Amino acid sequence: MAKHKLLAGLLLGGAAYAAYHALDLEQREALKGAARDRYNAFKDRAVDYAFYAADAADDFKEALDDRLAGKTDAPAWKDGADTADDEDDDIVLSSDEVNDLPDEEASDAAVDPTTATPAEGDADKADEKPADDAAVED
Repeated sequence: MAKHKLLAGLLLGGAAYAAYHALDLEQREALKGAARDRYNAFKDRAVDYAFYAADAADDFKEALDDRLAGKTDAPAWKDGADTADDEDDDIVLSSDEVNDLPDEEASDAAVDPTTATPAEGDADKADEKPADDAAVED
């Protein structure tokens, strides 16, 4: 089926090409002029439709803004206040605010660094590392 369509397209294209070259110079120029006129009309219509679409989009935006301006109850995600500058919204923590994973003995003595300070003798056991693996005594 596709071979028949290809063959028909080639035959019609060849016939159109032969018919164009069979025309005299005045007829060719008239045909070119008619094609240019149709192309320019199509181009003008396309530009007009683009302007119509832009105007419709602007009208829609204005209508939406008017409708939202009259609305008193804002959705939960839009409370009107910009919270980007709030300090308690930061998700980046300094190393002082993050507790290391304590081992079993230190888990009982774990202290939140923002609420209290640890005693002078208490050392965080998770940070202690032996100087040399061979020097570790059991």
